[in-house]
Amino acid sequence: MRIKVLGCYGGQLLGFHLSSFLVNDSILLDAGAPTESLTLEEQHRIRHIFISHVHLDHIKDIAFLADNRSLKRLGGDPHNRCMVVHSLPENIDYLRTHFINDIIWPDFTRIPSVEDPILRLEPMIAESTVEVDGVRITPIMVNHPVPCTAFLLEENGAQFIYSADTGSTDRLWQVANAQPNLQGIIVDCSFPNNQQFLADISGHMTPRGVEQELKKLDRLGEIPIYFFHMKPETLNTMTDEINNAAIPLAKTLSQIDEFII
Repeated sequence: MRIKVLGCYGGQLLGFHLSSFLVNDSILLDAGAPTESLTLEEQHRIRHIFISHVHLDHIKDIAFLADNRSLKRLGGDPHNRCMVVHSLPENIDYLRTHFINDIIWPDFTRIPSVEDPILRLEPMIAESTVEVDGVRITPIMVNHPVPCTAFLLEENGAQFIYSADTGSTDRLWQVANAQPNLQGIIVDCSFPNNQQFLADISGHMTPRGVEQELKKLDRLGEIPIYFFHMKPETLNTMTDEINNAAIPLAKTLSQIDEFII
């Protein structure tokens, strides 16, 4: 399993891309940045998009991926005609009602036709595994102001977890502890320690908060911990705080990172 970081920040400034991870070239975890990070040909290989929740920084490029896919089809490319968006049923409803609705953006679930659309929206149930392109993906509920899931990925007996956006939570760590060959966890860390109040009200974490959360991980010190969703404006402060925290095998993600699991 190959996981490429396309964007890993909780804010957008020049050079800082929003949350998005590309798995094995054909699967996206969240869609904050693929059109800013991938060529048109690389975008065209994407067949599945797994959305953790519907905050704009995680869904915005669904719109532009669909637009680019329609241009490829108009150009006569017969491959990968449709992208499937997977998320909780509530999130699928939000996308239909508030985003892909012919008002905010064209309804690409009906373009060019209902029978042959650019986008297909597929609900998925928490802790019910979906297998696509050889990767097993399981959504795990986490603690955020809107319905939100982490994703457990498994391929060839190895597991990896992407926490998505979350505050303090429990089920995620129970699932992590049950994995026999967990190779890493990407975990939310959005605000510096002196902004704990913002983290609490927005359903995110600070370096100190992550340090407390990781006490729930049985194999702490054996499993790499990767921090994402940092605000660009406070990145230097947060990097220092993460480095000073008592978290073994901790690393702050960047947009050049790639994992081979």
